[in-house]
Amino acid sequence: MAHLFLTGAKVPPPRWREAFPDALIGSSTVGKQPAPSDIVWLHASDAASTAAKVGAVRARFAGCRVVVLSNIPNDDEALAALGAGAQGYCNTYADPDVLKEIAEVATRGGVWVGETLLSRLLSGLSQKLVERPADDANGPFARLTKREREIAHRVMLGENNKEIARGLKIAERTVKARLTVVFEKLGVRDRLQLALACSTFK
Repeated sequence: MAHLFLTGAKVPPPRWREAFPDALIGSSTVGKQPAPSDIVWLHASDAASTAAKVGAVRARFAGCRVVVLSNIPNDDEALAALGAGAQGYCNTYADPDVLKEIAEVATRGGVWVGETLLSRLLSGLSQKLVERPADDANGPFARLTKREREIAHRVMLGENNKEIARGLKIAERTVKARLTVVFEKLGVRDRLQLALACSTFK
């Protein structure tokens, strides 16, 4: 697995090289076509265009994993980046060990935003979603049955499987089975990706 850091910085943070000694670091003209197993680290310099840049990188390097590095991390940029398909979002100056951890999570197909930011993101998403009816069959919910929509909605509101089972008066194992189907139908891997995918629908 290779690591490609796309940045316009004249002097990139040394810790990138500390984390990945063999990494390729440079502008978008770096002459390597990443393989699907590689990670492209996108150094964001303008929060307003981060989502578009993530989309452009994913289009250019089809199948690769994208992680956004932000000089001044913030919730709005994180949501935009992850909503555009990034598998990670962190501070440009994160410690080498953190960068390695992010790479490991991304390689497994997960999404990394850090515990503190994750909590804030899910809290914010819950506030946005609390007004959405559980039986809303529009947008991303169109592919789900009524019960699957109810479960997906409760997941996005932050309920765990036991709470969902109690609220819907069904077995916890049924919740797990239905949630697996929801993930498959919506093409997501976990609760965060589910919330992000559904939150982009207005």
